Amino acid sequence: MSTSYELLYFPLRGRAEPIRLMFATANVAFTNTPITNWPEFKPNTPLGQLPVLVERSESGERQIPQSMAIVRHLARVFDLFGKDEVEKTNADVAAETINDWRTKFAPVQFAAFMNTAQTVIDKYWTDLPATLRTLEGLLGSCTWFGGGESPTYADVLAFDTLDNHMATKPESLADFPKLRALHDRFRALPNVAAYLEKRA
Repeated sequence: MSTSYELLYFPLRGRAEPIRLMFATANVAFTNTPITNWPEFKPNTPLGQLPVLVERSESGERQIPQSMAIVRHLARVFDLFGKDEVEKTNADVAAETINDWRTKFAPVQFAAFMNTAQTVIDKYWTDLPATLRTLEGLLGSCTWFGGGESPTYADVLAFDTLDNHMATKPESLADFPKLRALHDRFRALPNVAAYLEKRA
């Protein structure tokens, strides 16, 4: 019996989208199960939160919570962590920097839901160029954040965050050609392009 995967999350992109992109990048099939009866379903989850990855194999079934734990698990299983310790460390540094950025962006991206003050939103966009310069510095002249010839999980996180920014404020990346090129390069990966074409 080969390993099968089921991703449990609300019927939206959110924290589960980088996980879906991991599957797309690795060209591995999975079942995407939207959870709509959350109050009833919550007690059945390991930590009372989503996403949860259900992994089934001949050794049994296990539920993996925490979005970044899932992403890193899949990075190891799907060989999306880098080929050596240098690339793995580069990917980790980039991923942590991107996650810090994602945390700052959440109140802006979901401003209506989180009732974010306009002053917070304005400050975010004012401060964004400094964050983007830092990321371009980490990327340097490399094709991918790991520094190797293939994308890592850090590039998955970067693409998802860049894509959300371009959807929210397309001009925000105008002065950062390396990041825009990374976004376009990742989007053009055949398996990713196929996933994005059918993404709702």
